[in-house]
Amino acid sequence: MSFRLAAPSCVIPDRVGPNCLALAPLVREVGLMLLETRGCQDYDERDLPPDLPDLGLSYHAHLPVDLPWESGPDAVCGALEAIEQKIAFLHPCGYVLHPPPPGELTRLVRRRPDLASSLRMENTGDRDLRDIWPEIESLGLGVCLDVGHLVSYGQERILQLPGFLERVRMLHVYGGESGRGHAALEDLPDPGLLRAILGSVRGDCVLVAELFRLEALTRSLDLLRVWLDAWGMDHD
Repeated sequence: MSFRLAAPSCVIPDRVGPNCLALAPLVREVGLMLLETRGCQDYDERDLPPDLPDLGLSYHAHLPVDLPWESGPDAVCGALEAIEQKIAFLHPCGYVLHPPPPGELTRLVRRRPDLASSLRMENTGDRDLRDIWPEIESLGLGVCLDVGHLVSYGQERILQLPGFLERVRMLHVYGGESGRGHAALEDLPDPGLLRAILGSVRGDCVLVAELFRLEALTRSLDLLRVWLDAWGMDHD
C-alpha cells in the first residue's frame, strides 16, 4: 500500500494537455478539473489530446460544481454522461463531487448505481458533509477529504463522524484557503494533524497537492515527500 501523489490539471495557463505534459515528471496521477458543465462538455482534442494516455499517468476527475441539481436526476445524469464520454479514453479511477442538496445523491445513485463506487464526496468551504452523511453511508460512497478546507473553516468535527476516515479515498492537501486562493503546503498550520489523518486512512489513498501554480505545486510536493519519508509512509 502506497499513497499516490497527484496534482490538478491547471497549474500553467494552458489547456489540459500541456498541463498534463508539465505534470508528468512530477506526479503519478492528474486530477482533471472539469469544473464547468457547459465548457467541459464542449472540450475537443485541443483540450484533451488523444495522446494523453501515452504520458503514463493515471487520472481522476473533479466533476462540475454547477451541475443542474434543480432540474432533477435525469438532467444531472445527462450532463455527467456527456463529460464521461469525453474522458472515457483516460479511464478515470474516480470522481470528486461537491455535495449537492440533501436527497439529490440518493436520486442520482438510484438512476446511476454504477457511480457509487467511483464517487468521492468533498467537504467544501460551506458544506462539511455532515448534512448528507447518512446518504454517504447508505449509498456506500467514498470521501475526498479537503484538508485545506478542514483547517481553514474549522471543520475538524467531521473527523468524528462514524466511519469517516474509513471512507476517505482521496485527500486535497495544501496550506489553507483564503481570498488569495490555495496556500502552499508550508503554510499548513499543523502538519501533525495531516500526519494523524494519514495514519488513520487507507494506505492507497490519492494525495492531491491542490495548488494551481506550478512553482507552488513543486515546492509543496517536495515538502510532502519529505514529511511522508519522515513519518515512515510509503508514496509514489
